[in-house]
Amino acid sequence: MRIALIAHDGMKNVMVDWVGRQYRELDRHELVATESTGTMLAERFGLDVQRVASGPLGGDQQIGAMIVDHRVDLMIFFWDPMGLHPHSPDVQALMRLAVLQDIPMALNPASADRVLRSLAANALPESADAAAGRRRTPSVRPGAVGRRTPSGSPTASRTTAGPTVSRRSPASRWAETSSPPSASRRGPWGARRSDRTPTTPSPR
Repeated sequence: MRIALIAHDGMKNVMVDWVGRQYRELDRHELVATESTGTMLAERFGLDVQRVASGPLGGDQQIGAMIVDHRVDLMIFFWDPMGLHPHSPDVQALMRLAVLQDIPMALNPASADRVLRSLAANALPESADAAAGRRRTPSVRPGAVGRRTPSGSPTASRTTAGPTVSRRSPASRWAETSSPPSASRRGPWGARRSDRTPTTPSPR
């Protein structure tokens, strides 16, 4: 990743302090800076910095051209809001190009810390499962004979083979246990109704 570092004269000490805190992370990337900022960082920290012209002499426009050519991935520009800058149109043009090309841009140490930390986290290597492009899924045991429905009750698997048991309806079971219609029925006192002699009422 190539990072552009720019600091106005009133913010150069702030840039030095920030680079000192982020030295280990910055040393892993390609750095490009305007002339005065790049020279200061190279002498102070020994960083390998590609230097362009000074900002008022066209350095901002050179970095803007690199942004348009997609040769800058992150721009850290410590802009001095309290100073007067004769090349303010160049500064505005540089910020406009960064917005148009949609590259991360930080204008103070707090935002620079967060942007750099976010990019470093996204650059971490993937795990073995993520690199393989798949996730671990629970395997199905060959001996499993049942599965659970969404309600939680187990149901038999469709592929389960086993002996079939015929089921009888309640009507068939009642027919087997009930007596045939031709059988004689017993009365309330145990005598067969067919053996009883009908009685006739006696004349009064």
